[in-house]
Amino acid sequence: SATYGHPATEALVATLAGTEHDTGLDILKLENIAAYFREVRKKYHAFEGQLKGYDSRILVAQVPGGMLTNLESQLKQQNAADKLDQVLAEIPRVREDLGF
Repeated sequence: SATYGHPATEALVATLAGTEHDTGLDILKLENIAAYFREVRKKYHAFEGQLKGYDSRILVAQVPGGMLTNLESQLKQQNAADKLDQVLAEIPRVREDLGF
């Protein structure tokens, strides 16, 4: 989806195609599925977060995308949207302190 979370399945399938880790999935079928969901996604544009593209901080923080959009919303409500980078940096430290 090129937003929160992991890279799109079709990107991974294309990357692994022809290698010993080839998934065997049909990239054209995946593209049809992706096209369908691009249209669906337009209906929910107002709920998308500000981050676009892949951001490794999201993977490091291990926070689901839905939680990140809620986090962004809460920071905006507190007039602290500019603190998102600091919060994302703090999440792995808190997880470690809690034993995760």
